Amino acid sequence: MIRLLMCLSALALVGAALPSPTGPTLAAAGAQFTLDGQETFLLGVSLFDALGATPPRDEDLNALQRWGVKVVRVWAHWSVPIYDRDGSLTPDGRARLAALVGRLRSRGILLELVLLRPGQLPGQKDVAFSSADARVRAVTSITTTLLNDRDVLFDLFNEHDHAGGPISHRDARRLRDAVKAVDPQRLVTISSTGTHLITPAGTVRQREEQNVREEVGRGPGDVGVDILAPHLPRSGDWAAATDSRVAILRSALDRANSAVPIYLSEENRHFPGRAIAPVTYVRAATGARAARAAGWMFHTEAGFALGARPFLAALTPSERAALEQLSDKIRAFRPK
Repeated sequence: MIRLLMCLSALALVGAALPSPTGPTLAAAGAQFTLDGQETFLLGVSLFDALGATPPRDEDLNALQRWGVKVVRVWAHWSVPIYDRDGSLTPDGRARLAALVGRLRSRGILLELVLLRPGQLPGQKDVAFSSADARVRAVTSITTTLLNDRDVLFDLFNEHDHAGGPISHRDARRLRDAVKAVDPQRLVTISSTGTHLITPAGTVRQREEQNVREEVGRGPGDVGVDILAPHLPRSGDWAAATDSRVAILRSALDRANSAVPIYLSEENRHFPGRAIAPVTYVRAATGARAARAAGWMFHTEAGFALGARPFLAALTPSERAALEQLSDKIRAFRPK
């Protein structure tokens, strides 16, 4: 009896030492996201530089909240990395990360954090680490820091097949396992370039099929993601083809015996001289919803250099008009 009481006391002390989760809990249930158990379609906006030296202004975040944005996509290493060459978080990087999570949470906005980018190893273009082991330590450091924050999802590696410093699925599994060793419940994905999972013609051939299987699979050499995050081809018919592309990828997932969510985390964006009409953005987003994608990201360069120009000031009139109506259009839309 005394031994039992001692064991129970020890367990109580361990439980007391564990931090209580903060913020809403983002999870996946089948092909959809849930937020505190309620199915939720995630309308997002790219805000890549939000962890840089100049954070987004309150008015920028307030506008996103007003427009019904549910998640922002931010890079841990865009202009200024939040980690050091040995993989530890810099004191300033840790503070910037905590501040951003808190500011977003106060507005009901989730964070998609892109942990790594191509080209960060010695001899590559955007060196941030002294070695591949240091890169893994950075993943562990971020995961540990955010252990208590359940309203954050991870993109392990932006466009992991990018020619600027690609990573194999086997090496990506090491990153995924580093996260899960610390936080088994953390939602993780890994994004890819436009033709990694589907062709511009909307087909999944043998190579693309293999890539789908290896991203969602749990075997040796597979990544084991919780979410499929394709960056779809930016062809002329990108918006009109969104629903069919999502459906084709869902069929590929079915063949891989996977029901993970499909999350379109970086869609086409405005380029100088190539504006996108608001109705085109709406068509793409509602097409994603129609095909039962779990989320859709409004991609814009307005969040690329916040130190040079604030987010709202950098939006084009067409982008602002689209953002002002996207949430209502999606909310009114009834997926099949």
